[in-house]
Amino acid sequence: MALKLDLKDKRILTLLDEDSRYSNSQIAKKVKLSKPSVEYRLKRFEKNNIIFEYYAVINFTKLGYSQYKIYFKFQDASLEDEKNIIDYWLKNKFSVWVAEVRGRWDLAVSLIAKSNFEFGKTLSEFMNKFAHFILEKDVFLTEYSPIFAREYLTSTKPSEFTYGIPSEIYELDDADKSILKELAINARISIVDLAKKLNLTRDVINYRLKKLKKDNIIVQFRCYLNLNELNVHHYKIILRTKNLNQEYENKIKQYISKHKKATQLLKLIGSWDLEIEFETENEDELYKILNEIRKDFSSIIRDFDILRITKTYKYNYFPF
Repeated sequence: MALKLDLKDKRILTLLDEDSRYSNSQIAKKVKLSKPSVEYRLKRFEKNNIIFEYYAVINFTKLGYSQYKIYFKFQDASLEDEKNIIDYWLKNKFSVWVAEVRGRWDLAVSLIAKSNFEFGKTLSEFMNKFAHFILEKDVFLTEYSPIFAREYLTSTKPSEFTYGIPSEIYELDDADKSILKELAINARISIVDLAKKLNLTRDVINYRLKKLKKDNIIVQFRCYLNLNELNVHHYKIILRTKNLNQEYENKIKQYISKHKKATQLLKLIGSWDLEIEFETENEDELYKILNEIRKDFSSIIRDFDILRITKTYKYNYFPF
């Protein structure tokens, strides 16, 4: 049974989705609650698995990486075989996202690599081991992708970040890497605890953190929500287009940026052209949105597919 949330709960979750490093005092001030009340609600969220983890969104494009996405359809695979495949990708140092999906595909994996050669080598190593369990696969390169905070929890205006836009490559040193590695999976860790864990001074941590944010390496601190506990379903609408010129591309981006239930748009290079993520109350709501898109953009939609993300196993913007 899903935990019932009031408006204050939803506002806290929205704030954490915008910046999960807000202190309890800052959150209390913004939602007009006492600090103990905020602490109680956060513990309640964690106890009831509303929040899986707090993470940093890291601009891997500025670190010289591109994002690739692979969808897999299994064959002759037992539950144990599927688990072994998932475990393989969980341990892979280039995988940023691993998820169980329903629809045409069984598993979705996002990888980052510095070149097509590096990506191809990673995929070949996997196929050499598990090809007999793979009936079909599809591979995409992500050209760019705007990500939006969850507006549907409250009526606040969502924040936005786009990765994939070319930029000058930023060089990290060992201290930067250790900070990013920790914040990628534990964004609410205190400066004191982070300094102890990494054997660095608080001044060094503060300086590096400010610089990484200023240089747009760390672009957001967010929280990964257990959507099932919120009675929310996570879907992808994948589109194959025709005549997708810059004018229509801009119209789609504008439509998605204003849509209350949209959380991400991906411009793809591959057999499909666009991928849009929505978080809805049910399938009926999703199909209503799909029909709106098909009506508004009928002149450019050639084909579409729908995937439901049923379980996310890994979400890490700095998996190295």
